Amino acid sequence: MHRLAALIALYGTKVLTVVTTIVVAGMVAYSGFVLYDTVYTNQAAFSSRDLAQYRPEVTEGEEPSFEELQEINADTCAWLMMKGTHIDYPVVQGKDDLEYSMKDIYGKSSLTGAIYLASSNSGDFTNSFNLIYGHHMDNGAMFGDIEQYGDEGYFNAHRTGYLITTRGVYDLQVFARLSADAYDTKIYSAGDRSTEEISELLRYAKSLSVQWDPEFDIEKAAGMQLIALSTCADAQTNGRQLLLATMKPRTEPLPEELFGDDAVPLAVWGHGEADHWALLNLICAVMCLIVLLPLRQIRRKYRSLRKESRQTPSPQEQQDMGKTRNRRRIGVLIQLIVTVFAVFWFFWTEDILQPMVIIDRWTLLMILLFAVTWFVDVYLIRYNPRQKQEENSDEE
Repeated sequence: MHRLAALIALYGTKVLTVVTTIVVAGMVAYSGFVLYDTVYTNQAAFSSRDLAQYRPEVTEGEEPSFEELQEINADTCAWLMMKGTHIDYPVVQGKDDLEYSMKDIYGKSSLTGAIYLASSNSGDFTNSFNLIYGHHMDNGAMFGDIEQYGDEGYFNAHRTGYLITTRGVYDLQVFARLSADAYDTKIYSAGDRSTEEISELLRYAKSLSVQWDPEFDIEKAAGMQLIALSTCADAQTNGRQLLLATMKPRTEPLPEELFGDDAVPLAVWGHGEADHWALLNLICAVMCLIVLLPLRQIRRKYRSLRKESRQTPSPQEQQDMGKTRNRRRIGVLIQLIVTVFAVFWFFWTEDILQPMVIIDRWTLLMILLFAVTWFVDVYLIRYNPRQKQEENSDEE
């Protein structure tokens, strides 16, 4: 009875340890995924070099070409740039004002969404009041920089922008930064408005303004085209932040410095050729590191080595110990080379700022590298000829 209780206690403890280990590992893995997802979402929200290469070229006397962008997404209708900010994105227009709130320029589901024109506007920007939406990202991506316009110094230093459309280019001149409610129909009613309605809109906007250009003349602006850039406000559920700007057709070429290669790169390691990275490849690279440094056995292994060093071995034991040390040194060297290569190869071929998949074309190689480190660890580093000899003696 006592033996049965002891066995139950022993195996119960082992089962509990295994279950606890699995739960903890699951929690760590999930936490790691959440962290990865947050980093990827925030970084991917910036306009990357991969996307900036499709910015329409503007040549004198010709309309901007949107052919390449519209091959990516036929809903593309413009490109918006605010000088000195992160706002440098293509503009799409969906069938309603929700379609691109959770879908990116490539048509994939994304929490960052896309920069999109109100569905009630004309896609060629011929309306008197145009409204563009974008998510507010804390790192400044998408329309996150609109919040900074609440500061007077930032507002005065970043008031110019450009809107490249299929019909030509507009100069944008920001004159106000507003705080409004998402259900305010006086603001959120895009389309054509009469001169009187525009004047009324501007007077109302001034009452909501956080920043306002003191030289802006409402009556003169009533006959101009207007554009509003809208994003969320963190402090309020239905709060919105807006920039208001005038739109003036541009007759001169855009400044060349606007088209420099200064976009935020999505790929910070390696080629950046893949549009994903593989989870199993990362696990194999990490396991190579763990096998190289077997944390569970370090204490026991070095305790055993210290114990052996305190004893006075026989000549045969000295010879066996010398072989063991040489074998371990070779094993550690092989492990080190393979592990360094595995880690290097992961970062060279995988772009961790892209979406995650389970496997890709490099997964078999990564599994092979891990298998090599494991084999070396078992048969060269952990192998103990004295223990093997004792086992053979027992068998005889």
